[in-house]
Amino acid sequence: MKLKTILIFPILTLILLLFPACDAAVNGSVKSLTHPYIGEYECVEGKLGEADLLEKYDYIKFNILDDKTFEMIYKQKDGPRQSLEGNYSVNEETREITGEIGIFGYKFRENIKIEKGKFTITKNIMGKPLIIKFKMK
Repeated sequence: MKLKTILIFPILTLILLLFPACDAAVNGSVKSLTHPYIGEYECVEGKLGEADLLEKYDYIKFNILDDKTFEMIYKQKDGPRQSLEGNYSVNEETREITGEIGIFGYKFRENIKIEKGKFTITKNIMGKPLIIKFKMK
């Protein structure tokens, strides 16, 4: 009986250690390994000059949909949901993402680097700095 008790503890420990590894192997995918940045990001801070954008919008989201396209989704308070689509490419050496989006006939291009599930977009709009910080949801 004492020998069975001594053997049960190491077996249970081994099962508890291996179970999460098996779960990760089943749930893992090629996409999550090769394109870990694909997913939904939510705006956690947004400013245009001194104005806080989060006071004017219900949400601002940035979705990287696949290995070529992204979507920016936003909704002003008391307004309809709107979205814009764009294309992006990744520099595999620097892990920098270059995105391009067209708004009112103008093309805007921005380079970002996603680190620890976060990135920041900075631009000058009408002489005011636009700073939008996103975090992976």
